[in-house]
Amino acid sequence: MERNGTPRKLISVMIVDDQLLIRDAIAAMLESSGRFKVTDLLERGDDAHDAARRSTPQIAIIDIEMPGRSAFDTARAIRASSPQTRVVFLTGHGHRRFMQEAADIGAAAFLEKSTSPADVLYTLERVGNGEQIGIQQEPDPDAGRFDRLSPRELEVLKYIAQGLSTREMAEVMFLSPRTVERHVERLMSRLGIRDRLRLALYAFAEGIATAPRVVHVPVGHESAQC
Repeated sequence: MERNGTPRKLISVMIVDDQLLIRDAIAAMLESSGRFKVTDLLERGDDAHDAARRSTPQIAIIDIEMPGRSAFDTARAIRASSPQTRVVFLTGHGHRRFMQEAADIGAAAFLEKSTSPADVLYTLERVGNGEQIGIQQEPDPDAGRFDRLSPRELEVLKYIAQGLSTREMAEVMFLSPRTVERHVERLMSRLGIRDRLRLALYAFAEGIATAPRVVHVPVGHESAQC
């Protein structure tokens, strides 16, 4: 309920993902938040055209890698049936080629499956309110721009590269989530980067953060350390 006692209007969402577990988990998370209404759960993109025309959801969440009709053709079909529907792509990968195609289609956001539930809800609510999140294609960051970042901003950038959510960063840094968000917003403004995935890629490219190294230990060999 809103403060004035009137019910909050729920944001309608269609989910297109070939994995039943992912589909149901996202639907349950959205419904339980009290901010969203799931209109359709689709396994493939082939039925998206008719479903979108029938339910006209505000948001369509589309798995970027599905069998059958491609995610991008699915997005075009949904937008053709329901022009007001905003597309959010969901992926387990962060390939730039996907982001470029998503931008070309006019998608509103690009979410990785590793994103925290709180950040997913936050992003979808912003999209439902008409915002464009992290799809704009911009020039690659210029080298050396991190030199003008404060120590706190560099710390936030490293945590973003490690995949920490806003809440997790707030706990580690002993700050409020809103303060962390302000640091992230300043980072984006200073670097000219408009989403967290690109911030992480920039941190790795500039050597600000180091990707974790996988060490393979032969079976049967024990560590020399006690």
